[in-house]
Formats: sequence, C-alpha cells, structure tokens
Amino acid sequence: MSILNSRLFDFARKTSVFVLLLVLCLPLLPQASQLSEPTDDAGQSIAGSQDKYPGFTLWSAAELERRNVRLGASIREDGSSRETLADYEIPDRSRRFRFIRRDRDGLPEQHDSIEDYVYIQSGQGAILVGGQMLGRNGDLGTEIIGGTRYAVGAGDVLRIPAGVPHAYLVDGAGHITYVLVRLPAFRGQAIAVPDGQAPEMEPPGFGLWRAAELQRRNTALGTRIRTDGSARETLADYGAGGSSHRLRFLRRDLKGPPELHEDIIDVVFIQSGRGAVLVGGELIGESNVPGSSISGGTQFPVAAGDVLHIPAQMPHAYLAAQGDHLTYVLLRMPALSD
Repeated sequence: MSILNSRLFDFARKTSVFVLLLVLCLPLLPQASQLSEPTDDAGQSIAGSQDKYPGFTLWSAAELERRNVRLGASIREDGSSRETLADYEIPDRSRRFRFIRRDRDGLPEQHDSIEDYVYIQSGQGAILVGGQMLGRNGDLGTEIIGGTRYAVGAGDVLRIPAGVPHAYLVDGAGHITYVLVRLPAFRGQAIAVPDGQAPEMEPPGFGLWRAAELQRRNTALGTRIRTDGSARETLADYGAGGSSHRLRFLRRDLKGPPELHEDIIDVVFIQSGRGAVLVGGELIGESNVPGSSISGGTQFPVAAGDVLHIPAQMPHAYLAAQGDHLTYVLLRMPALSD
C-alpha cells in the first residue's frame, strides 16, 4: 500500500509541474503566432541575402486598397494617414517605402538630402512643385510661393528632386493614395549623354510620367518586340552606372531571362497586364543571358497596380501570362554597401 501511495504522489507531483509550466507559457502563444503568421496585409515576401535589410516584398493592388480603406478610418488632424511598408533603417531615413492617404491638401515639404519617387495608387489630385517654401520648420512649411501645379492620378509616376518644395493637393471631397519611395540625393556626376533624357519640366529635375503616356509608350513598344519577347526604353537616367537613379519602362510578351544585380535594388511598379515574377533560389548561368535558369525560387502572380521590392543579389525573372503581356516601370537604386 505504501508503494502505491508513493507512486501516486510522484505522478501528482510531475503532473502539477507540467500544468504550472503550461499556464506560464500560455500568454506567449498568441504572440508567437502573430510573428510566424503575418496578416494578409503584411505583403508577400521572402528573405533577402542580408537579414538586416528588407527581402523581396510584393504589395498587391488589392492589398494596397485594403490599406487605403483602413487608413481612411484613421485620418489625422492634418487630413492624412500613413504607414511604413519597408525600411532599410539607415540614419538619413532614405531607402524607405511608405503608403500615404490624403483626404485634404498636405502641408508643403522640402527634403534637402532625399529624393522622392512616387507611384499614385488611387484617386485624383495635383502636386505643387518648385517656388519658395515659407514658414519652414524642419522638412515642413506653411506655404509655397510660386511653383508649378501638375494634375496627377492613378498610375502616374513622379520624381521630386532633393531640395525642391512640394505639396500634395486633393480634388474636392475625394482622396489620393500613393506609394512613396525615398532615396538619398544623387551626388555623383550626371552623365553627359544619358540613355534616357529626363522630361523638361519646371522645376528642373522634376519628373512626371502619366499613366496615359505610359500606355502610349506600351503601344509603341508593342511594335518593337525583340527576339527575346521584350522591348524597353529608359525614361530618365540621373547618374551613371550602378550609382545611378534610373527609371526604365519595359514590356514583356514572353518569359524573360533570369536576372541578378550585385549592387542594384529594383523597385517595380506594374503598369499593365498580368503575369508572375520568380524570385529567390539559385541563378544557373549568367544574369540576363538566354539559356540561364533559376533553380528553386518562389513564383508570385503580379498584375497592374502591384509594387515590388527586389533586393540586390536576389535572382529573379519576369513571366508574362500566356496570351497577355506585362509592362512595368523599373526604378533602379544603388544598394547599400557594408
């Protein structure tokens, strides 16, 4: 009888310890679940070659529209709401991706060391650029004297040089949303004869490529498809080589060869069509050479309105859907060097 009691006591003691440990660990389980299972609005992504920098990320047009609705419920006193999509977290706050919704005209801005590249996601409005910003406090001001006003709408791509005052304006009772990509100001020597000439607009260096213009370029490129199933042109070249900030427009009617850029980050604005992008894995062969391939990798569907971030040193290939084509604006920025 004493042996039985001893065994029962030992079992009860072990069970009590297990229950106590379970109770202590329960508060940690939801937190672990949140970390391992991101929400649908987190963007589809895979790890980059360097964990401290963002990896490949795809923000679909549908996801950005869900973010738009959510931001519409948290408009601040200044008439805007925003969130950071990805951030390289460097001191000058460049190489940063943000999504912004504005329901009213924004305050004037001026960034002395940062260039803004903007993809209008939805809505209609205008941008006032140039002139003189008054009442400056940090990067913000109270008014712009002079400047030039340009209408903007969904699908437009903008470049705002460093040091240029600008303000986003909203039409009537509507709103405007945009993906904002911030780059450090280009300080190198601009090439004398660029592959693509920046548009001659005021102020100098400001660029605006409207969705209607890009559609006309798409039609023109469709008549110049090369043997590899693609056609392309440089929209503007702000610098030279791997240190440049370069905007290109590409059309693909067939699967493109795999690419890998050692020192360039690709930011992609899908303009029209549908297809997929294959990213990650291992590049077999040479970059951008027919006959090369990607071993492994993950395929993501893409369509008009999607935004992609492809880090340096990551293999990738664009795949047009059968019977369709894919066009996109490609922003190339220098990668960070360690």
